[in-house]
Amino acid sequence: MILDSSGLFHIRNAYIISEIANAGYRLVTTSLIANEVKDIRSKALLDLINIEIIDPDPNTINSIKLNNPKLSDADASIVALASLMATSGVEVGVVTDDVGLIRALRRYVKDIKVITINVKGRGKQK
Repeated sequence: MILDSSGLFHIRNAYIISEIANAGYRLVTTSLIANEVKDIRSKALLDLINIEIIDPDPNTINSIKLNNPKLSDADASIVALASLMATSGVEVGVVTDDVGLIRALRRYVKDIKVITINVKGRGKQK
């Protein structure tokens, strides 16, 4: 399960992420996403869930950015990581509420699962 910063910023109930972690999912993100996390609650959540940082190849990120100029570098890193993991045979899900990122993920990653977290803190799979 890949975590995007928007999912962390807008979550109101840390229980949802803890539940995902306790269900046996491997929780990962990129250093670009981790560096975006500045508020105390989100940093504490990252520490609590012991998230793994995996950085995809910068050339892959740049290629995704060329084809999707509206994506931030951090969002492109999520797409690159999801693509890398999916092509390695790993079932991939992404926790986000970013519509542009969701569209890019669906273009690049076959059978992607997206879990959105609304401001009330309820998870919803799309």
